Amino acid sequence: MTDSMKRAMDETLRRRAIQSAYNEENGITPESIVRPLDMTLAAIVAADYADLAATESEGTPEFKSQEEVDEYIRRLESDMREAAKRFEFEKAARLRDSIKELRTKEFLFA
Repeated sequence: MTDSMKRAMDETLRRRAIQSAYNEENGITPESIVRPLDMTLAAIVAADYADLAATESEGTPEFKSQEEVDEYIRRLESDMREAAKRFEFEKAARLRDSIKELRTKEFLFA
């Protein structure tokens, strides 16, 4: 056992003695925390993350001209900015990805 370990264990025992004396003076009986089963770590983690796949997906409409594509991209950009202003960052990210995908594709119009 190193000196650091000994000091740490001695400090723990000292604090435990102080807490035990306080509990005895004030009639406190230590009890374990009892939580409902839905407060498990898995439930907490699941609540923290949004399911992006389960959210609405409109799909990409059919375009007849490059002007329609440009107008659609402008509308998506506007929606993306509005979503970010409302702190709907998941929606804004989906819109950003859609815009990026539309810009990288080449549309061939007859």
